[in-house]
Amino acid sequence: MNIREINGFTIQQTAKDVWAIDEFGIDIMYLIVGTEKALLLDTGIGIGDIRAVVRELTEKPLIVVNSHHHYDHVGGNGHFDKVFAHKNALPVIREQNRAEYRKEFFLQQEARPEYSYKASLRAYMEETAEYELAGIEEGEIFDLGGRKLETVFTPGHTKDCICLLDRDDRFLFSGDTIVSTPTLMLDVFSDTMGVYLETLKKLHSLKEHYELIFPGHYIRPIGGRYIEDMIQCIQRLLEDPMSGEKDACGMTRSQVYFFQYGLASVLYTLDRAKR
Repeated sequence: MNIREINGFTIQQTAKDVWAIDEFGIDIMYLIVGTEKALLLDTGIGIGDIRAVVRELTEKPLIVVNSHHHYDHVGGNGHFDKVFAHKNALPVIREQNRAEYRKEFFLQQEARPEYSYKASLRAYMEETAEYELAGIEEGEIFDLGGRKLETVFTPGHTKDCICLLDRDDRFLFSGDTIVSTPTLMLDVFSDTMGVYLETLKKLHSLKEHYELIFPGHYIRPIGGRYIEDMIQCIQRLLEDPMSGEKDACGMTRSQVYFFQYGLASVLYTLDRAKR
């Protein structure tokens, strides 16, 4: 089978030289390997030792990239010497690299129903380390040898989201820009739906260059239908923000609404439902 465990992490080879690394149910990282280098997209919340897991899979020189600033994608950064992220994300990632912030975030994760409890959140919740952060922008290429990953700036879920596009193998690594569960568009950490709609249209315009989408949570991979349905979902909410049903989310004190169109769904606050 193409699924196994390494130090409690669930590893699935999802394509040739591409591994999805599931961090105890909370998030998914991707290890993408070329002929000369490898790239790790996201570092998870920081339970266990993601660096040791990567080294079980490849010994090639490693590039580490964050898809956006949320702590369940950057919490393991301290295992590496240097991490790339969109330039807009750098101040937030630096601010979050504090024991107090990490502890508070970790304690919140214990309530997540998908958390597998195969590793202790509390055992790692005060581990921080210094590392170098480097900013990237739209169009930057990571050349792994025989495989190039192109940075696509995709604000929406946050104002600093990126995707990585592998045109030759026809893969899109989407982080939380496109997922199979509700996209969170909550208060000030997200951009507006108008900005997100332009991101979705940009990704749709690139559809000839990818067949599979590798998201940062849950089902992997998924198809381009998610983007098409999300465009319709967001357009409908921009026309009528009250289309959604009242819901709840522990990440904000504001009233949250849920709306679904086809495969796409959104959890949002009304202040994000604007152009």
